[in-house]
Amino acid sequence: MLVVVYNLDRALEHEWFAMYMDRNEYDLHFALVRKPEGFLAGFLESKGFPVYRYGYSGKSDLLGLTYKLYKTIRKERFDIVHTHLFETSITGMIASYLARTPVRLVTRHHSDFHHNTSKLAVLMDKLVNKLAHKIVAVSSIVRKILVEWEGVPESKVIVIPHGIDVDSFGKGAVTQARVSSLRTKYGLDGVSRVIGVVSRFIDWKGIQYIISAFKELLQDDPDAVMILANASGPYENNILELLHSIPPRNYRLVKFEEDMPALYRLFDCFVHVPVSPTAEAFGQTYIEAMASEVPCVFTVSGAAHQLVENGVNCIVVPYKDANSIKEAIRSIFIHKDLNADMVTKARNAVVRDYGHLQKFKALDRLYKSLTGA
Repeated sequence: MLVVVYNLDRALEHEWFAMYMDRNEYDLHFALVRKPEGFLAGFLESKGFPVYRYGYSGKSDLLGLTYKLYKTIRKERFDIVHTHLFETSITGMIASYLARTPVRLVTRHHSDFHHNTSKLAVLMDKLVNKLAHKIVAVSSIVRKILVEWEGVPESKVIVIPHGIDVDSFGKGAVTQARVSSLRTKYGLDGVSRVIGVVSRFIDWKGIQYIISAFKELLQDDPDAVMILANASGPYENNILELLHSIPPRNYRLVKFEEDMPALYRLFDCFVHVPVSPTAEAFGQTYIEAMASEVPCVFTVSGAAHQLVENGVNCIVVPYKDANSIKEAIRSIFIHKDLNADMVTKARNAVVRDYGHLQKFKALDRLYKSLTGA
């Protein structure tokens, strides 16, 4: 089997996948595109997996990448090619189709982005859909877009959500020393209320509405701090402009934090508010925050359609509504007695449906169903 991935340096999903799948049943090979010399390549090779490396600098390389993948696939005669992400799915599906690979799979990681930005990209998505024998949708909303918006037969799509190592986000796994270390690192000693956001700076993530809400909250609690983690992306200049209206002592920009389980434990409230039901394909931060037992404020997008229950395991607010975000955060801080039950139910929902081993068991069943193993 050849697994083709794009632009990844560190990817726990693929590291776990490599270690979980039975090597007596699956002869796994990996094709890494654009970042072929990063941590993932070294990890896979250290475990004895063959790794093929391909450079990629932009769309002008699509044809050349397709040809290189075709030569590799034809030479090795893989029985399964499984691609992830847009560029590698285009090239990988065309290459494996030309090489007559018996089983061609795509994991669809994006939602409505191309429908909002590029008609050509939608046409390319439809070509990928046609060439794939099976499409793994990471959430029901992605399945809806594939079937209802792009005309993919229902039988061709299977929903297998992302998963996390839920135990690593539990109270027992995250020591107080790790949390205290990050509290000092980010200058939070003595801060009573920390509002957390984990999201790249993209307009449809809704961070602009969180900032507006936080600015109003500071009138009640001038010492509160907002942490913006994963703080980079195409909307960065806009976000930085909005932050000019907030005193610098009241927010922290975190480009990268390796110890995410401990970071979530700094938060007294967590907020994730994509701007539409279809904006997120999945939204892993939903399940990470809920697994960490942080009181959460959400809009419903991506995985949240199956996961969240307003007033039960989180507070759900309308899209693009800063005032509702503000009131939801305020409610969490005022009604602390309700938080314990809410966060317990949130974690239980993640444990039930979003463990990483559940995902790999589902993939194993899918592969065997397609190959007759």
